[in-house]
Amino acid sequence: MQNNQSIIVIFGGTGMIGKSLLRRLCEKGYRIIIVTRSPYNNLDCKLAGNAGQIELEKNLNLFDKDKIKEILSSATFVINLVGVLYEKKRQSFDDIHSKFPAILASLCEELNIKKLVHISALGVNKNSKSKYLKTKFSGEKHILKFKNSVVIRPSLVVGPNDKFTNKFAFLSQFSPFLPLVGGGRTKFSPVFVNDLASAIVVVLEKEEIKENIFEIGGAEEFTFHQLISIILRQIKKKRFLVTIPWSMAKYFAKFSEVFTKDLLTQDQVIMLQDSHSVVSGQYPGLKDLNISP
Repeated sequence: MQNNQSIIVIFGGTGMIGKSLLRRLCEKGYRIIIVTRSPYNNLDCKLAGNAGQIELEKNLNLFDKDKIKEILSSATFVINLVGVLYEKKRQSFDDIHSKFPAILASLCEELNIKKLVHISALGVNKNSKSKYLKTKFSGEKHILKFKNSVVIRPSLVVGPNDKFTNKFAFLSQFSPFLPLVGGGRTKFSPVFVNDLASAIVVVLEKEEIKENIFEIGGAEEFTFHQLISIILRQIKKKRFLVTIPWSMAKYFAKFSEVFTKDLLTQDQVIMLQDSHSVVSGQYPGLKDLNISP
């Protein structure tokens, strides 16, 4: 338990990335505080560590500066995994991806936090027409105002409980066809969740970092079409892959939003058309952290 005096506060730590990260941090002996809206629904997170090593702190308001400051008062490190794939009434992209990181960075500066690690996304761009990518970029700018901060931009994150492969595997159980928005030509560099978690740990513990931004992608690039084909092969299903032109995709997304935003949103269509989720090579990545994807 070499790090048992260091406390890490994690925002958004109850999802797939958070749970993979927890195991690695607990093995290194860190004490961890997970900030969550629903502690009682996430008690399984405590199983990643020893008794008392992980605490669940309830917080219903990410914009309550006094409460956040109280939580951070004992922290050595802070990790922000908070993000949303689509907007809800009480969760706008701007609030979650931009305003909250601004508050977090300001408080980390005030409290002299040793390091703040923030998870963003590949393809962020201040000029993007996608609200998701535009607000993610804005959030990065706020985070980087804190001198001891690091931004990690992952591509599509895959793992046992990811929302991509499982979504399309589920759809294929009852639908005779699967949609290929824009012909499925958007490219991704899928990264395994455990590799991303390892990267976060290395960045967290690295004493000297020359770059404040890391791009995290897997060893290979795939088009959306190729990824869907791989999923179907693995679950031994044959389905029609139907191309939906960009001109029709927004109407399809608008229609699907009436029933569920889990399938496809209009902003996601813009994002798929606007940007590939691949490593640019302009920033260090997994190999620079000595991690083989």
